[in-house]
Amino acid sequence: MSYQVLIVDDEEIVCRGLSQFVKWEEHGFEVAGIAHSADDALTLAEKLPIDLVFTDIRMPGRSGLDLLKALRLEAPSIKCVILSGFADFSYAQEALRYDAADYLTKPVNLREVEALLDRLRIEFEDRQEESKIHTHRLEALLLSAAKGYADADVSQYNLPVLDRWYGLSMSLLNRELPESEIAAKKEQMSLQIASILPSAIVLSDDVFSLFCILPCSSDGEFDSFLTVLEQLGTDFSTWGFGTSKPRNGLGEIHTAYEEAARALRYRRAGVKGRVILYQNIETLFSQSVSTVSESLSSILCLLTDPDTRNESAEQLSETLSSLLSQNLTLTQYQTVCIRFLVELNGYLQEQNFPKEDLHIQLNDTLGRLLLCSDYAGSTACMMDYMKWLISLLNRFDEQQLGKGVIREVQLYIRQHYSTNITLNSLAERFFLHPNYLSRLFKEKTGKNFVEYLTEVRIEHIKELLKNSDLKIVEICTMTGYDNPRYFSKVFKQATGMTPREYRERA
Repeated sequence: MSYQVLIVDDEEIVCRGLSQFVKWEEHGFEVAGIAHSADDALTLAEKLPIDLVFTDIRMPGRSGLDLLKALRLEAPSIKCVILSGFADFSYAQEALRYDAADYLTKPVNLREVEALLDRLRIEFEDRQEESKIHTHRLEALLLSAAKGYADADVSQYNLPVLDRWYGLSMSLLNRELPESEIAAKKEQMSLQIASILPSAIVLSDDVFSLFCILPCSSDGEFDSFLTVLEQLGTDFSTWGFGTSKPRNGLGEIHTAYEEAARALRYRRAGVKGRVILYQNIETLFSQSVSTVSESLSSILCLLTDPDTRNESAEQLSETLSSLLSQNLTLTQYQTVCIRFLVELNGYLQEQNFPKEDLHIQLNDTLGRLLLCSDYAGSTACMMDYMKWLISLLNRFDEQQLGKGVIREVQLYIRQHYSTNITLNSLAERFFLHPNYLSRLFKEKTGKNFVEYLTEVRIEHIKELLKNSDLKIVEICTMTGYDNPRYFSKVFKQATGMTPREYRERA
């Protein structure tokens, strides 16, 4: 990567000389543009990704110092070097007051310029690395808050202040893509979202999914975003989309995340539509019944484990009995049942189950449920669906199911190795019993979960030790370890060397 330079001087010969005779590329820089006035320079700085400006002080109209002041306000990340034929200390003082990177007198010594470039390149690289670390921590915090694991405290964590925004969940519909293609498609979609709405914050939610925070001051701006998303040729057969209602402040990030996820699951359940808006399906969730949310996870866990699959029907029966005891109207009861079926089906679609069978049976069950005129008939529809589902899963090749689930677990570990991953957290995420997941993981990979996680982390640690100047304690934190001593112990057990010894020999 080359850092971009803008040369500003009213004398063409000076600009041409600097541009041609300084060995920019050898020092990591590239001349992106030349301007002959401060106003022209500001115009170019708005259009081009400028990192560094070399500017004369005395020019017709606004001076180089005026340019420096303007850039400090409008583009504070751009560094400036002042050039002047006037060796007046007062110029240097004022330039340094406005954070000039350096002050050089004309005629410019090319070696001096190139030495300066080497120093600035190191500063840019350090700043870039710090920015990456800050961005990584910010994204991790926002994602943690979105999932309800932490509070989005704007003042404590210096989070962005957002007034009105929408949550957008996106997921790849094909779960059998190669890992490299998954990463490429997620990166491509992130860039596409940013190109439409530069202020969007895109988070890598899961192996196949992204969650976006979309600052939109009005419904019209949000509608325009969706329109442009469609006009850019987004492949809606590849991606599923679900959005939340408009939200105010990051304190509502968990609510937005849940709404967008429900809309996405509604889309995955086989419902036609390019982007599902939560506000259009909100009536399904308007009846606040905690029993459904609590039981859905446990039923899924029972269903995906062959040893406990038959118990899921009993669990559903208990859930429905609990609903009936809450004196819901028939319409309310059926609405909650529909919500349960749609969410359950959406979750199952994310696993490696036969999607066509799920879709057909869901539509058939929903149709029969809506025609029921009493509670007993509605309950019978639900139980019939569960019996059919158990039968389907029993017929479905467990080896195929296990292969698909464990592949997703491995992908998740490789993408989230730097976080606090545990067997229990993985089991909860993939709706499996921890003991079943542990056994299945060992069967499919030949390693237990901890061995595989450690292997993934060690590979990344080696890469960072060889190819970065990060401190070992920073690498420790970045790769999922919070105890440097334990980090060194694990690394030595795996490689026979301490991290420091490995770096010295690499």
